[in-house]
Amino acid sequence: MHSIIRGALVGVVMMVALVACAQPSEEPTSSASEVAARFGDTVITVAEVEEAAGGQLIGLYQQVFQAKDQQLRLMIFNRLVDDAAAAEGISRQAYLEREVAGKIPEPSEAQIQQVMNQYRSQLPPDEAQARQQIVAYLKQQIGQQQEIDLRTRLFAAAGVEIMLDPPRVKPVIAAHNPMRGPADAPVVFIEYTDFQCPYCERVQPTIVAVRERYGDSVVHVFKNLPLPMHQQAGLAAEAALCAADQGKFWELHDWLFANKNNISHDTLVAQAEGLSLDVPVFTECIDSRVHKSQVESDANEAGTFGIRGTPGFVINGRILTGAQPLDAFIAVIDDELKRAGKPIPGAEPAKAAEEAGS
Repeated sequence: MHSIIRGALVGVVMMVALVACAQPSEEPTSSASEVAARFGDTVITVAEVEEAAGGQLIGLYQQVFQAKDQQLRLMIFNRLVDDAAAAEGISRQAYLEREVAGKIPEPSEAQIQQVMNQYRSQLPPDEAQARQQIVAYLKQQIGQQQEIDLRTRLFAAAGVEIMLDPPRVKPVIAAHNPMRGPADAPVVFIEYTDFQCPYCERVQPTIVAVRERYGDSVVHVFKNLPLPMHQQAGLAAEAALCAADQGKFWELHDWLFANKNNISHDTLVAQAEGLSLDVPVFTECIDSRVHKSQVESDANEAGTFGIRGTPGFVINGRILTGAQPLDAFIAVIDDELKRAGKPIPGAEPAKAAEEAGS
């Protein structure tokens, strides 16, 4: 916190001085059918290399896309700011000072005290100095939001359309994968999870919020990714699919997360009885490991996408990893709906127009 607040002093000064970076030249790309190596009668193509590299490349592709996307948006923003300033006959700096720095209010005493109490041990012992850093930090946060709001307005007014497409993977939705929502929904939201993973449990309310927000615009597909470190995660994954055979997947799913530290053969059988399952059939299913190969198939697919920890998500082919906040999911899903020309549930027309250019 100390270093962040100290850096804010510089950030507030520099905030209105956006500088466009030089755009690097595009690196040459290879055709998938291009020959990468040849020896004797053997030929190895670029496509074969990329398939073998799998998840190692996907992460790199995402980094390249993010760098391009950030640079593209910065270039658009800078040009729109220049155009807006020129239209008013003022300098770029004057325009940004008016629209960003000039709209930063003084933080309230309640805001200052909240940060002071939260980070007191990391702040300078001198009260005045600590307060000065907190005020600078809070102004930086407000200024960043003002800049985002300005960008949103300018993009919407100019009708900006971002056509740079992110890298995508191609998951297979199999018959054994439980689903919630219409199969033809414009957004396919795939979750790779581990029933004993605390982060997977933590993100469940966020997934519920996604489903409530988007309704039939999103189909939620569940896939298993039990990690070796969690001793009962594999058993839990297979048991959940055994419950799915009897139409009770989501009921056992909820129980497993709520009881992640109390999963065993006995507790699963007892819960099956509580869910009114056919207990002998359920018990035979988990004892015979009927769904072992299906759980392994889900996990193997995640590995080919570079998803090795949980939770992991693939949204219309776009990878998101970790227990992300709701805003991270909203950003991707809204973007996918815009790209598909679909309405964003709950968004007012004016707001939707603004978001389309953000």
